[in-house]
Amino acid sequence: MRTNPKTAAKPALVLVTLTPDQIAHAKAANGPRKSITHALMCGSYGQMFGTERQCLKYYDAWKTIFRPLFSKVHKTKKHAVDDYTSTENLVMHLTEADDQRARRR
Repeated sequence: MRTNPKTAAKPALVLVTLTPDQIAHAKAANGPRKSITHALMCGSYGQMFGTERQCLKYYDAWKTIFRPLFSKVHKTKKHAVDDYTSTENLVMHLTEADDQRARRR
């Protein structure tokens, strides 16, 4: 799901340490053999699930590169997850949104 930059409030970039129940849901949605302990939530742009190392790598990069797209950036151990499926091409969604933002300036 994409964000309309003219009508939508900016989402937050959130690195989430998942609970055991959330891990089970994420594995059911993304494959039981996948190592999942964390999620990187990007609001309406999408989300990704993986290990702490994987998610932290993207979190550290995206909090700088895509900072203008997000209202706030933070880490948490409690966060509601509505969709446990990793968004395909999430970085492309963020890149497109950032390019649109830059053209409006």
